[in-house]
Amino acid sequence: MIDVTLLGMIVLWYGSSVVCTNTAKELKMLGWSSSSLTLAELAIATACSFVMLVILKIRPYKKPGFTYNELKLTTMLAASFVFGFVTMNSAFGLMHVSLVMTVRATEPLFTMAAAKCFLGNEIVTVRILLATLPIVIGAGLSALESADATFNGIVLIFICNCCFAARGVTTKLVKEQFKVDDFSLFLNICAIGTLIQVVNIGMLTMFSSGEEDVAADSGSSAEADVSGDDPGTQTSGGATMLINGITFWAYLQLSWLVLGRVSAVTHSVLNSLRRPVICTFGFLRFGGDPTALNITGIALASGGALLYGQVKRAEVKKAARLLSIEDSVATTNGSGDDLEKGSSS
Repeated sequence: MIDVTLLGMIVLWYGSSVVCTNTAKELKMLGWSSSSLTLAELAIATACSFVMLVILKIRPYKKPGFTYNELKLTTMLAASFVFGFVTMNSAFGLMHVSLVMTVRATEPLFTMAAAKCFLGNEIVTVRILLATLPIVIGAGLSALESADATFNGIVLIFICNCCFAARGVTTKLVKEQFKVDDFSLFLNICAIGTLIQVVNIGMLTMFSSGEEDVAADSGSSAEADVSGDDPGTQTSGGATMLINGITFWAYLQLSWLVLGRVSAVTHSVLNSLRRPVICTFGFLRFGGDPTALNITGIALASGGALLYGQVKRAEVKKAARLLSIEDSVATTNGSGDDLEKGSSS
């Protein structure tokens, strides 16, 4: 039985992600730096969630608790969220966008490793691991172009994947231990993430005077030869920035909602499948002809998603069946022991 609500969330998640990505590219071409863009996105996302939960009270808002464990996990979640974007933006300054996206497509492998280590109820088998390979390969092929790899860039993307894997696993831990709802958790994370990004920008400004950030932005894409932090260019595109911030809030909020309904590994796979969709609409928006490699990658990723879904469901049913058999055996043995004790007495 298809979960129509979940399917609708995924469609809206993908759509808002496409708009956010395209408007972000436009803002980079207008001269916005990655640090300023990220901070603006986090601030707008915080404002949107604040209006929805605190002012309009569309949903009840649960403030973060003041216990040590909850504050620690929530802050860790916000940090992994922010630094995942920071390291990814830094990698864009060292390598071509297509290569960054190709390496980013390996995220499910990092999530599987994290889920296996920290989530006791997460089912990860060899068959599930093998089923993710077509998705990873297909998502990579869909964005693959000629690009030069650098050691530092590859390391940054691996750190980025670790951050987003930690985000997925930590989200599950926070929700299970402290019963916080998706909307409240997202507001808390965006607010804390905004503060973290302010501190991050302050430290970068203090120790490097923003030179490294501007250099990274100027080399992040062959298409966007921008000047960095020129205030005159950054005041332009205000409407585009607003659209970008709102869709940033929408696609991340929907991402968290989907994560709350599926396993951490399934969410990571859906996130990998989102990349070829973004590439397709990127061709439509900014021009360019998709190559046979791009089309092959999209088809492989889409077919791999279906394969993963079938394997995942089969493995979950198998695990549930084995658990049921073990419970039946334990119950039978317990009843036999009781009968023996009754006979001996």
